[in-house]
Order: sequence, then structure tokens, then C-alpha cells
Amino acid sequence: MKKSVISFIAVMLIIIFLGVTAVTGVYIPGGWTMPFRDAAVSDTADASNTGTSDTAGTGTSDTDTADTADGSASDTAADTGTTDTANTDTADTADTGTTETDTGDTSANDTAAGTNTELTAIIPSVLDTEHGIRLGLDLVGGSRIVYEAVLPDGYDMSNLADDMQTAQAMIRQRLTSQGFTEATVALSGDNRLTVEIPQITNPEEAVQTLGTTAQLLFMDIDGYNEYMTALSEDANTDAAQYALLTGSDISGASAQYGDPTGGASMQQNYVQVEFTSEGQQKFADATESVAARTDGYNQLLIIMDGQVISAPNVSERIDSESCVITGSFDQSSAQQLAGLIDAGQLPFSLQQAELRSVGPQLGADAMSTSLMAGLIGLILVCLFMIIIYRVPGFVACLALGFYIVIEALVFSVIRINLSLPGIAGIILSIGMAVDANVIIFERIKEELRAGKTVKSAIDSGFKRAFAAILDSNLTTLIAAAVLFFFGTGTIVGFATTLGLGVIISMFTALTVTHFLLNRMVDFHIRNPKAYGLSEKKREGGRFPVIKNSKIFGGISVLLVATGLVALILLPFGKNLFNLSIDFAGGTEMEFNMHQTVTQEIQTEVSDLFAETTGVTPSSVTSSGDANEQVLIRSTSIDSETRQQVIDAMNETYGLTDDDLYGNEDVSASVGSDLQRSAVLCAALAIVLMLLYITFRFELTSGLAAVVCLVHDLLIMLSVYVWLQIPLDSNFIAAALTILGYSINASIIVFDRVRENLRTARKEPFESVAERSVWQTMGRTINTTLTTLFTIGMVFILGVPSLKQFTLPLIVGILAGAWSSILLSASLWGFFRKKLRRHRVK
Repeated sequence: MKKSVISFIAVMLIIIFLGVTAVTGVYIPGGWTMPFRDAAVSDTADASNTGTSDTAGTGTSDTDTADTADGSASDTAADTGTTDTANTDTADTADTGTTETDTGDTSANDTAAGTNTELTAIIPSVLDTEHGIRLGLDLVGGSRIVYEAVLPDGYDMSNLADDMQTAQAMIRQRLTSQGFTEATVALSGDNRLTVEIPQITNPEEAVQTLGTTAQLLFMDIDGYNEYMTALSEDANTDAAQYALLTGSDISGASAQYGDPTGGASMQQNYVQVEFTSEGQQKFADATESVAARTDGYNQLLIIMDGQVISAPNVSERIDSESCVITGSFDQSSAQQLAGLIDAGQLPFSLQQAELRSVGPQLGADAMSTSLMAGLIGLILVCLFMIIIYRVPGFVACLALGFYIVIEALVFSVIRINLSLPGIAGIILSIGMAVDANVIIFERIKEELRAGKTVKSAIDSGFKRAFAAILDSNLTTLIAAAVLFFFGTGTIVGFATTLGLGVIISMFTALTVTHFLLNRMVDFHIRNPKAYGLSEKKREGGRFPVIKNSKIFGGISVLLVATGLVALILLPFGKNLFNLSIDFAGGTEMEFNMHQTVTQEIQTEVSDLFAETTGVTPSSVTSSGDANEQVLIRSTSIDSETRQQVIDAMNETYGLTDDDLYGNEDVSASVGSDLQRSAVLCAALAIVLMLLYITFRFELTSGLAAVVCLVHDLLIMLSVYVWLQIPLDSNFIAAALTILGYSINASIIVFDRVRENLRTARKEPFESVAERSVWQTMGRTINTTLTTLFTIGMVFILGVPSLKQFTLPLIVGILAGAWSSILLSASLWGFFRKKLRRHRVK
């Protein structure tokens, strides 16, 4: 007894300690004192010391253009930021197609710009958004950069649309590789790109984070000197005419780690550059020309935005499909250089046209209301668990607290990107954490009904629940892994929070909950009633689920019909959805309000816009350094309607036409590449889950699970059509959430059917399935209710934009409960009959 008390107290102290650490963080110096709150950190102080040439973070320093123009060998080698370039061993590189350069160590200021160098975060606090969790545009806003394409003479305008889409995808990928998975990139007009980076409220820092987006060029020293001379005379000089190769001669670049020579050299980070067929020939000619120089200038300069970002030595002609750039790279600097080279593939440069900060897309109060709703939801979950399961419910609340603390610490340490899709992943993982406990507790109650002691029932309950928990969580992890490795943008954020949450929830349910329940027994709490066992088990009065499957199936057909028809009509140009600006593009209008734009003003402007145009805006946010501008995004409206909006704003807020800061068309921020990525990831995830279910169960059960999954998604789509809820970028997160939830619910039923089939070999499948559905119905209902508590509170207390996100989620979760209880086992039986009959024939 004494040991049990000590161990229980120790676990409680650990949970408290971790909880305090999650809030305060651990810093050097400072300890657990939350020094980040008082740290006077300048967002640009360190960045200003990096020099304009440190664009890529690869160690390039201020290029002395005057000396370079004079042809000074020493200045060229030194000022390009390459250390020991003259002594670089290139003897082995000629045969391998490898060019080498020592790009120098990445400056500490490049990697820690805007941070306090005297403050080191060992474990960042969950409140420390500088060192820890990154919040998305929808929650905290960020910076907005508008780039304009600078087209060279003779450019083929027929290629502009395709090239701008390439630039959009390229910049999005570069932001994702730097960890900004929640950033958005949209086309504005014919030749502009709008980039919004979350949490960076200092626009200048945002530019440094994104890096340069200019044209990539390869030059020898003569070409570079001629270009700098011409540039000093004419600022609009086209640098491409002095280059040996341009970015259009490169098919791609990637950061790699390993042996770049393929020999016995040490493992290192390097950048591999792939050439086009024409580029390969140009590169061979260029290296031959540079290697043949007798004046000591045997360097091939790689130039971005007028700055030398790399200067590899060349000793022989290199005729290869690719080359590698080596040097003092770490993983980050190699990725940045590869990103810069990729950006230079465009046949034009991108010039910064606008730079400012923007407010949260969900509104100023979105964060606070979401946290409040989440807290209330968790309290309701705990109360529900205690009322239904009593002592195990109390233990589940302690385990849930441990789960939340560990998850918060992990998210802070790895600097996760948290936006609405990420929150959706957390909600789903919390639901699965509670679900694992519900499965265990229901099993314990069954063992108690069979006459076992509490101690024996707990051990047996965990043992028998393990397979169901493992299968349901692994199928969800398969989906999360696919979305993480193959997805882009917000899909990656969703997959990260979901995957980590599922892993942590499995650990807490199978270890912490088990440990605490055993301590309850040691404390002599051994009355079965204290573990949720009622006096009598309700018998009879059950309606036959399997026998009435046709009725339930017919109802489902009616519910999914609208969503299915809407999907079928989309390729034929018939759109039944209310596509938002994220998917269809639209209109952006910005006004100077001459006052701080609060949540109240945002709501007023939204209502005014809707009343004037008859269109609900996709978002109304604050913008500008002082948050005195309001930015309205909506689906496309014509010029006459826009003028009506301008007149209404002028009349209501006393504005003038000079206060109209923006009035333009924008393209979809969820571009075709992101849409295609989401569809392909979802399809691949479904296929892999089908294979896993087939391996663990059988093919027929996998088919039934996929049908239930599609059923739940189609019902959610039907709701989007019926209520004309705007189909925005958050729809992807909602659909992926239902994908994970639906599979999880079906697996629990299938696991019980499989278990019962082993002990009832001569019993008809329909009878076994009927019994299994009723045995798992309590779990399904309780899990659905606990998940709805958290999402429901967000719907009730959240801002209007959050309601649009949570309502389809609520419907999808209810659809998942419907399909798992009333359809899944019936569909399994249906496919078993069809496939076996086919084999007999």
C-alpha cells in the first residue's frame, strides 16, 4: 500500500511538473521564469547585421562590387563569402561532375534573426510563439508581400499564366521547406503574387525569411564584371545577357546528405543541381571555358539578385546531367540554397511591390474564443467520463491531462505550425485518446459482468482492448504519414498534429491509464459499481440492426445523393458548391479606417459588405502596421457592385476615395497543385488503409470500411451544398478529419466481429455481426459525445468563421457514428456474400 501511494504521488508530481514546464518553459538563463515575456527583442536588430548578401543563409557576405569590377582576384574570392576557395581540392571533382565551394558557416544571425542571443530556449513555453509553437495566419495574422513579375524583352506573353503558376507552386514549396506550412501564396491579376507568412509581424523579417526570388544566373568573372559595370550605368540592365547559363537551363535543385563524390569522402550536406538537356551542354561549355583560364579566375559564379551566392572552383570540363555544390553547409543552409536555385528557374524575376502586416483571418477574437471553447469542452468531457465510468473516468481525466501536457511540450520543442487545420488534428487526436480509454473501460465492465475481480477485470480488459486500439490507431497513423510525406501546406500541419497526437494518446492509454487504475485497486477501491458496472444489464428491446440494414442504407443513399451529384457535375462546369475565394479566386478590397480595426469593426464591415453585395465575405481582417486598414476578401464581384461597396464604406465610416488602398482580382490561394496534392494524398491513404485492413482482417472488411468512409465524406459534402457553406481551404482539414475519424469508428466494430467469429464458428455471420454491433454501441456513442463536446463548444462560442468550419465537422462525426453502428457490419456481410458467391461460380 505504501509503495502504491508513493508511486501515485510521484506520477501526479510528474504531471504537475510537466504542466508547469509547458507553461513557463525552460530557458538559459532564467530557468522556469518565463523570461520571454520580458525579453525586449527586436525583430530586425540581428537581421540588420547580416548584410544584404546573406539572402540564402549560406554564408555569403557583402560583395565588394567595385573591387570585383576591377578584376581583383583576392577581392573576388573573399567578397563572395567563400572561405579557402583558392585551396579547395578539385582534383577529384572533374571526373565525378562535382564542383566544390566552401560557402562558409551560416551566420548565427541568419538563423536566429529577431531572437535574443542571451536567451536560449531549452524547452519553449507554449505561450512563447517566438521560440516555440508557430501560429497560423488564421489565428494571429502575419506579413503580406506582393511580388510583381519583371518580364524581360522578347518574353512570350502566352507563357505568362503557366509561368506564374509555376512561381506560385515554387514559393509555396520553399515556404514549406522552411517550416511555414501555413503560409499562403495566391496570384493577383496577371503578373502578381501575394504571399502571406504567419506570425511574422515585421514585414522586413518576412522578406528575409522568404529570401530573394530573383533570376538565377551562372557567370564567369568577365561576365560578372561587365554586368556590374553596366548596372552602375543603367539600373534596368538585363543581367541574363552576361550569363553563361540561366535558371531556365536547370530542371531542379535539392538538398542532399551523403557522399557527394560517390567515393570515400566524408558524409556531408550538399546541393545537387539537375540540368536540362540544353543546360547540360551549356554547363559543359561554361566549365571548359572557366577551367581553361590562366589568370587564376577559375571560378563559376552563381548569382541571385545581383549577389554571389556561391563560387565553386572548376579545374576541368564537366559534361554531366548534374553537378553538386559542397561546402560548409548545414541542413538548413543547403535547403535554402537549393530553394534559391529552384526559384531562379523562372524566365523572369520577381520584384517586391508591396510589403505590410495583416491581422488574423478568423478575426481578432478567434484565438481567445477557441481556447475558451476548448477548455469548456475538456471540462465537459471529464465530467461525462466521471459520471459514466466513475473511478476509471477520473483516471481517464488524469491521463488526459498527462496527454495534453506531453503534447504541448512536444509541439513547443519541434516548433509545430498551428492553425485551424492543425487544431482539427488535435481535436481528432484528443477524441482518439478518449476513445482508447472508453474501449478499455467498456471491456473492463464486460469482464466484471462475467464475474471477475476488479484487478483481474482491469488486466483482462487492457489485454482484450489492445488489438482494437492498435488497429484503429495504426490506420489513422497510415493516413497521417501519407499526408505528412506527400502533402503540402496546411495538409502537412494537420498530419503533424494528428500523427503526434495519436502516438502520444496510445502511450498514455496503454501505460498511464493502466498504471493509475492498478493504483486505485491498491487503494482498496474494489467495488465493481465504482468502475461503472450498473446493477442490471439491459436485455431485450433491441431493434435488429442487420435485419433493417436496407432501411438504413436507403436513408444513407438519400443523404449522400446531393454530395455525389455535386461532385459528378463539377467536371462538366456545373457547380453546386459555394466556392470561396480560396478555391475560385475573387476580389480583394482594402480601406484605411483611420482607427484600430477591432473584432467589432470587422463584424460591422462584414455585415455591411454582405448587405450591399448579397455575398458573404470569405474573410474580413485588419492589416497595416498599426492595424488601421481593413482587408475584405470575397468571391468575385463586378465593378458596379464594387463601387456600391466603396460608396457604402465612405458613407458609413466617413471615408474618401483616397482611403481605398486596394481593389483587385485575386486567384485561388488553394491552387491546382495543392488541390491535386490533397486528392492524391487522400486516395493513397485510403488505398494503404485498405491494404492494412485486408492484412489484419480480410478484403471484404476493408471494402466495407472504405464505403463507410466515402459515405461520411459525401454526407459532409451534402451539408456544404444544402447550407451553402463556403467551401474554403479549411474544407481540406475538415475532410481529412472525417477520414481519420470514420476509419477509426469502423475498425472498432470490425475488431469485435473478428473476435466473436473466432469463438462462434458455426454461428451465422449476421448473428455474430448483430451481437458485435450492440457490444460496441456504447463505445461508439460515448466517443461521439465526448468528441462533440469539444467541437460543439467551438461551434457555440466561436467566431462566425469558426462556426463554418465546425458545423460540417459535427455532421461528419455524426455520420461516422451512423455508418459504424448501422452500416459497417452489414456492408461487411454484404461483401462477404458477394465475393464468396463469385468464387463458387
